Amino acid sequence: MVDPPLDIDGFRKWAVGNLVDNTTRGWFAEWLVGQALGVINDGVTRVEWDSVDLRYGDLKIEVKTSGLSQSWNRLNRSTPNFRIAPRKTAWDAATDTWESFDPPRRVADVYVFCLHHAVPATDENVADPACWTFWVIPTERLDDRLGAQKTVRVSTLENLTTPLRWCELRDAVDRCDR
Repeated sequence: MVDPPLDIDGFRKWAVGNLVDNTTRGWFAEWLVGQALGVINDGVTRVEWDSVDLRYGDLKIEVKTSGLSQSWNRLNRSTPNFRIAPRKTAWDAATDTWESFDPPRRVADVYVFCLHHAVPATDENVADPACWTFWVIPTERLDDRLGAQKTVRVSTLENLTTPLRWCELRDAVDRCDR
């Protein structure tokens, strides 16, 4: 008996078909930022556990995601919260090397915070860049203003920088490189 061929597209739909799920929405936000920066193409795949989410020229980008609506409670608004804790170690996928930090530090050069603000969240509005708000903050500013703080909320982000639309991301990240 011959085994039937596997349906890889079926696996993809099964594994990441729900864009509202926190994990998938986070991956989608990484992809969305990568699209804005022009760093994702057919030959690039996401690397799990890499020290940063995206590389844009010489900049290391960390993408943090939250939403007002969660997959387990879509109709009630949640309080967005982004994890920014300094790290003790990091693995660089490009060089396959580990680095240790004492004291702990943030590895990326720039953080891009992504808030999906549609309530209730649906696959359709997660996929719509107009349903997202973004904040771009150089890590140096996070370190100076927040120190070793482990999480940050939208109100703090708004005190650190101006909210952006998806089409404004590339210019904002480019300004961080100057």
